[in-house]
This record gives sequence, structure tokens and C-alpha cells, in this order.
Amino acid sequence: MMNRLARYIGNGNVEIVSEPVPAVPAGGLLVRTEACGLCSGELMSWYMDRKLPHVLGHEVAGIVEVSEDDRFPVGSRVFPHHHAPCLRCALCLEGKFVHCPQWKSTKLVPGGMAERFVVAPENLTDTVRCDDLRPQDAALLEPLGCVMKAIRLAGSRDRAAVVGLGFMGLLHMFALDDPVSYDLNAGRVDWARGKGLRVGGAAKPEMVETVFVCPGSQGAFDFALSMVNPGGTIVMFAPLAPGEDLRVPQAAYFRDITIRNAYSAGPNDTQDALEVIRAGKLSADQVVSHFIGLDELPKAYQQMKAGEILKPMVLIP
Repeated sequence: MMNRLARYIGNGNVEIVSEPVPAVPAGGLLVRTEACGLCSGELMSWYMDRKLPHVLGHEVAGIVEVSEDDRFPVGSRVFPHHHAPCLRCALCLEGKFVHCPQWKSTKLVPGGMAERFVVAPENLTDTVRCDDLRPQDAALLEPLGCVMKAIRLAGSRDRAAVVGLGFMGLLHMFALDDPVSYDLNAGRVDWARGKGLRVGGAAKPEMVETVFVCPGSQGAFDFALSMVNPGGTIVMFAPLAPGEDLRVPQAAYFRDITIRNAYSAGPNDTQDALEVIRAGKLSADQVVSHFIGLDELPKAYQQMKAGEILKPMVLIP
């Protein structure tokens, strides 16, 4: 059986190709993809070019077609995280799941942006059944899990601000309690306001206790520092580009500002994300601008990279 998939080929380009469906690993699953989002991290050429060749897709949900694990029977809908911890090592026992050696070595094969993919048994430590969710909502679990980790690390969800109203910024807005947001992109601001979210004026930002910084840039950090109260927290949600180091002025020291970094997510964060979606606080329609077919992805990739569209998600019948 052949398998159509989206492969990143370098220099910001994606192609749709066909390959044989991979063999199901012992103890694993074969999943037919229903929905897969394009991650903003997959737009960073400096990050993607070092992973060549690479099949896109990890914000994914689908139907189990072959199962060697009774917890995930054939016909069930699942979300499998592309990285999953062992749950046994010292790092896992401390809750530092994303630093577990197994977490770093696991992946979906060939990737989620394919008609079918396989899930190794190691990945099942962070795979959940989600028969009660629409596939497009279940595909939000990976990015929303990252957001839930950021909120957990911040220690507070009250009196918060979000810098950046891309897809990840929007997820923060829906997961927090009445936050205020900021973005220079008029289209993103209009989208947020159209969804009933609160947008502040960048010329005079509100003073808050916690700021979540979604763009990986010095300017976004500096803006966050201008609005965080003494004793407050800034959460850096994305890395700066290679060769760029975050500059933290002495003012952060004298104002007792805490700076946290939030990288990816573990199984506990997946469960928190699942609760948010099951509670009806978030749906794909609120944060995805374009639902497309697999053949439309190369064009949508370029459009998202250029900032022309907010977020595409591939739906496969």
C-alpha cells in the first residue's frame, strides 16, 4: 500500500510524494490520519534544514487501523505525541519528561502529515484515546499541551498578557483567564477580536503579573519587560534564532523579575490539554484559519511562512 505524505525538502519548500506504508512495529499502532496541523516551528528554515529529509507533521489525530496494544483498539481515535518519555528514569520521576533520553529519540514514522503513520510502543506513554473529540480538535492536543506547560511553569494564570497573536498565542488566550494580548499584525488582531479576545494597545500596555512571549525575538522580550510588574514572571515560549542570545537588562534584577522557558510538553500537559478541549473551552474553528487537503499544503506552507495566513490544518477523508 502506498502512502502520500508531505516532505520538507529544504530552502522553505515542501513536496507531496508517495512511499510504501511503514511496517507496524511490535507492540505499536498503524494510524490513518484524519487531521494534522502545520506547526509554526516547522516554518523555521534554520531548524528544518538540519533535519533533512523530514516528513512534516506532529499535531495529529487519526483512527487506529492496526493495533498491537489493547488500550488502543482498531477503530478508536487517538492522539499520539511524537515524543514520549519512558516514565521510569530519574528525569521522568522528577517530572522533567522532555529531557528523558527516550523522549528525545522517539518520533512518528514517517510523520503525521501523511495518509498513514505508525506509532512505536515507546510513544504510547503519551498517546491518548479521544473518540469523543472531533479529529480537528484532537489534533490541537500537542500544541495546547505546550501551552499548558507554559502556564503551569508560570505558576499563575491570573492578570496575564500574551505577546504575539499567531496560532500559539491564540491558544494561550483561550487557555488563560481573561488575558490581554498584543500583536503588530492587523490581520491577527482582527481575528482575535472577532473571537471575542481582549487586545490591548501596544503604545500603552497594561501592567500584569505574567507575560507569555510567543515570538522568539529580543523585541518581544523587551516589550514584555515593559509591562510586567515587580516580582512578576516572563515566560519565553519560543527560542531565538541560532547565534542570537537573549539580552536581559539589569532592570530585571532590580525588579525581581523571574524568567522561565517553556519547551515542548509531557504526558501531564497532554492530559491538561485534553481537559481544556473536553470542557469546550477551545475548538479548532477558533484558532485554525484554513482547513485544507494534503495537496494544498505546499502552497499553504509558503503562505503561513510569509504571514499571509494564520494556520492551516490538513484534513484527510
